Amino acid sequence: MRVNDYYMNFNEYKEFAERVKNLNIVLPEVESIYKVMDSHIKRNGKTRHLFITGPSNVGKTRMAENYIRKYPEYTIVEDDETEIDIKPIIYMETPHPFTLLEFYHELIYALGSPRLGGVPRINDLKTRAYHLISKQKVRMIIIDELNNIQSSPFNKKTAMDAIKHMANKTNVTLVLMGIPEATELRELDEQYKSRYRPRTLHRFKECNEDFCKLLNSIEEQLKFPMKIGLGDISTGLPQILHYQSKGKVGYLVPIIQEAYDILGVFEESFDDFTKAILSPHVLDEAYKIIQGDFIDDNIEDN
Repeated sequence: MRVNDYYMNFNEYKEFAERVKNLNIVLPEVESIYKVMDSHIKRNGKTRHLFITGPSNVGKTRMAENYIRKYPEYTIVEDDETEIDIKPIIYMETPHPFTLLEFYHELIYALGSPRLGGVPRINDLKTRAYHLISKQKVRMIIIDELNNIQSSPFNKKTAMDAIKHMANKTNVTLVLMGIPEATELRELDEQYKSRYRPRTLHRFKECNEDFCKLLNSIEEQLKFPMKIGLGDISTGLPQILHYQSKGKVGYLVPIIQEAYDILGVFEESFDDFTKAILSPHVLDEAYKIIQGDFIDDNIEDN
């Protein structure tokens, strides 16, 4: 074998391993939400907001992370040579237990600033957060795990009013996300209902045509040199993957990645695609390894 041929083949195996590592699933309903978010972030004037709910591990956080990549941060240099990190979109998690103090701490941290020492006052933190939002030209704030407000002793309406106040004062678009139970927060006030437009992410409740289409799209993304049959019912793979993942993309991706890890795809010595064939047996091994991540998952209401 010529040296060039060797390196071409070597790169082919490494490129496949990278595709497995970076496997990314974008559901049709997520693409629809992206369009709404694009409309919100590009619109000048009055801001609009979203309230997205869905079961745990249905893909909400992954959706947010992928969207942020569309609007990466960058640095500008002002006339006095001060460098400013511009962050069009920031992501933060609702603190638990929720307090206003921790909320503003998390907000400031999401803006890239260190946690203030000592015992700062809430108003001081709020003022600093609002200043940074303006200075760094933030246009959208994604707040995840909103349901942490519900499981905290803090007054729920006071918490929601603080979030509303932030949007009013900074003129940013808010995207609030949580599990289905978080919907109760939107229903606390008629203003919340009109302010936050509801959207929902669902799991695949059945191993049906839509689930098989998703698996086919994964196979297309992997670009394996041979047919895998991920979405082919006759292979038995769709049925197994649906059972194992419970129809949730947050579980589906790790199972597939773990299966390829078992097959040695991530090893430096990997150089034979015929040894990386997915089978029910390999998927079962992968499932047993990672099932502790979601063995207590309750899907009855999802």
